[in-house]
Amino acid sequence: MKVAAIVPKPAEIGREALIVIGGALLAALVIGQLPAVKAWIKRQWE
Repeated sequence: MKVAAIVPKPAEIGREALIVIGGALLAALVIGQLPAVKAWIKRQWE
C-alpha cells in the first residue's frame, strides 16, 4: 500500500476543515436562536 493513498491531499484537508467550521457556525447560530436548547446545554455542563 502506498503512503500517498493513505495521506490526504492539502485540498482535501482544507475542504474538510471548511465543512467542520461551517457546521460549528451553523450549530452556534441555531443554538443562539433557541433559548430552550441553550439553557438545556448549559444545564448539561453543570
